[in-house]
Amino acid sequence: PLHCACRHGNETIVKYLVEQGADINKSTIQDETPLLYACEQENENIVKYLVEHGAEVNKTAMQNKTPLHY
Repeated sequence: PLHCACRHGNETIVKYLVEQGADINKSTIQDETPLLYACEQENENIVKYLVEHGAEVNKTAMQNKTPLHY
């Protein structure tokens, strides 16, 4: 659910899920994280929130991309 909320830019749901204990650094099968999705969508508010709550900015996805590529 957190990945979907980040991909669709739903800041309210992102905050709710994190407050309920969602794993910010959980990867998909392609090693994509919620932070990567938020960066792809250029959603500055969600990116900032995730980083402030412990998201790993240097975690690489399958294509060796990190959130910093965006």
